[in-house]
Amino acid sequence: MPSDFRSIDLRVVSQRFESWQQFVRETPEYSIGIEVMDDTPGHVGHHVHFDHHTGVVREVTMSAAMQAYLAVRQGRLMYKWLQHRSPIPVYVWNADQDVCLATFILDYHELLERLHAEPLLRWIVQFNNKIDVCGGLYPIDLEEVVRNHFTWVFEPYRRQRIRGKTVGDAELVKATIREVCNRLEDLLLGRAGTAPITAEPEILYNSPHGFIIADEKGDPHSRLVLSAKGYTNLISLVAVRPNGRYTYSVIRGSPYDEDVFQVNRLIEAFQAAEDFPDCRIWGGSNMAAGSDSELGSSLHWSMLRDIAEPIVEAAWRANMPDAVPRRERPRVLLVSPSGEADDLHGVLEDCGAEVTHCFSCAEGCGTLRGATRFGGVFFLMGAEARLDPNYRDLRELVRRPDVTPLVLCLATADGGWTDLLETGAAGVLVRPFRHSQVRRMLEALPRMSSHIEAPEELVRAG
Repeated sequence: MPSDFRSIDLRVVSQRFESWQQFVRETPEYSIGIEVMDDTPGHVGHHVHFDHHTGVVREVTMSAAMQAYLAVRQGRLMYKWLQHRSPIPVYVWNADQDVCLATFILDYHELLERLHAEPLLRWIVQFNNKIDVCGGLYPIDLEEVVRNHFTWVFEPYRRQRIRGKTVGDAELVKATIREVCNRLEDLLLGRAGTAPITAEPEILYNSPHGFIIADEKGDPHSRLVLSAKGYTNLISLVAVRPNGRYTYSVIRGSPYDEDVFQVNRLIEAFQAAEDFPDCRIWGGSNMAAGSDSELGSSLHWSMLRDIAEPIVEAAWRANMPDAVPRRERPRVLLVSPSGEADDLHGVLEDCGAEVTHCFSCAEGCGTLRGATRFGGVFFLMGAEARLDPNYRDLRELVRRPDVTPLVLCLATADGGWTDLLETGAAGVLVRPFRHSQVRRMLEALPRMSSHIEAPEELVRAG
């Protein structure tokens, strides 16, 4: 496999271009930039910039690779420009998976200029587009990502990201992009492998107002893991730099959470708290932002927590008048096999519930016989999908002396749960347990308690 690129001259710059004016002034005609400029994407004359970070509405802006895909496939950009300049100068600053994929699309443009594009490449481009638009918080079947070789293709980037970006790492960036391109070619030739997702992000802080602070441990798959667990709003510790500074991302997984998790307000507050407030450390788009990946932030994650929590809480109270106040948190009983309900437990607490956790129906029955009264019982079927032998006793206890709604929580909705609903459950949740669904279920508990006998009152939030 040749080490050089074929149609492009890949150039790694030491600093991002500040504007279109600088990019046009300092690069030759027929130049392409990929996420290398602190300005809007598009093209000016014979200069193109593929990006989706600055000056855009994130949820309606394609990833850099998808922009390049359309420019080559529909616009025949490389075919036209290579008639005027060969190779085409392509400027990058880092080697994230979007940049690597866009580079491959430009260099292997002939694949897309055919009548029928390669379906495996098309799948990679389309999935990359989804997760980039969502800042990595895109809900997906993790096994599917592995099975379709996505994680294997971008394994070189994952290894490079764990090391973090440093000054003078141009050769590392170029080598990483080259290796990903080699793997993409292997994919098309039927030589692809698989790479399991091993990310284990650490939840550093779980806000009662719908966001978390997590340590990604340097693994970009962490966000897919967090999304699969139902988290949508994230302040992410990406890396701790050798000089003690930090790299963060701030991600709002849904554009419709803007009333509460206001990314722009958060990064303004973080910027004001920095040791160099006059140096632009924080920036980004309406849904995804972060600290400068080279300079880094001076703020420990606990400082971000102390800054963010009052901002988000104030927005929560102003925009969610029906939210449950902390002093009136619903008390719920969670019954599940040990170690199988961490995600549900976290989401229940995120949504304002006071959770008592029991690890078997027998333990749950003992708790229900005590003096504490619960607003609802959440019963999670175990991984082996076998009904706990004491489930019948649990079901009977929730009916006396007061009716307590029983909510079934399932790993998958395969149809078998319908028989369980006939035994008296009032509602059902299906993994991934999302904050919006759990919140609706908690709000419905009081009215479910008065209709638990009627099947038509079943609440399904999954």
